[in-house]
Amino acid sequence: MKIKDRFWLWGHPEGCFNTHWGNNQPSRMTPMEFCSYYGISNTFMVPMGLPVNRRQYNKSFKRLGRVGWETYAAGKDLSTLETVIEEAKEFPNISCVVYDDFVREGQFREIPLENLTKAHERLHTNEVKPLDMWMVLYTREFGLDPAFDEEFKAYIEPFDGIIMWTWEEKDVPLIPEKYEIFKKLTPNNRRMFGCYLWNFGEYKPATREAVLWQLDWYLEKIRAGEAEGVVLHSNPMADLDLDAFDAAMEWMELHGEEDI
Repeated sequence: MKIKDRFWLWGHPEGCFNTHWGNNQPSRMTPMEFCSYYGISNTFMVPMGLPVNRRQYNKSFKRLGRVGWETYAAGKDLSTLETVIEEAKEFPNISCVVYDDFVREGQFREIPLENLTKAHERLHTNEVKPLDMWMVLYTREFGLDPAFDEEFKAYIEPFDGIIMWTWEEKDVPLIPEKYEIFKKLTPNNRRMFGCYLWNFGEYKPATREAVLWQLDWYLEKIRAGEAEGVVLHSNPMADLDLDAFDAAMEWMELHGEEDI
């Protein structure tokens, strides 16, 4: 396996950030174009509440190795899982679902724990194929209150894997410290890291230095067997000649073909 095989895209509908998050440049890059451009073969698809033709996206992803769809709504409505299960019949590279922004400033408490357990069971024992269940968790959401962390463990347990993200680039230096807490919260879960190529939390471009530092540090953890991959965010700015995106491309060209 190559390092590039451990990378995923956090995919969104093309153009969805054209006038948002401090960006005013028009982008046209699709999720599949991003994967082709960066040489990676896995993607999560997150519609961002926009109406999308799921079948068209799934057809475009045909040559990818693994595909996952966002499914936060399943926290309250388990029937929404049936869509991705049905899609997996025709598109066998669909391998997982992901609950984006799971904590949502405490809104996760509105999700019955039994729903998460039932979702995991349905995803793994359905009549099509086993599908993994992932969660997005930000470094700003744990390691602040031991009582909260203890409560939150029960919500982590039903998930196959957790993706650790850092929302604001100013918090990137805290990643090693946060990761030690993250490991304690996820003793029975698979782990991945998210890497923002735009600084959404501070409404401005990410820096080359922060992106390269993260990718180097995440690779160390992958090589150590402590995590299995990195998720790059995201395609709707990747064609705008931004330095952080170029830095990630250069890193992939340097390391992507290395064995792991």
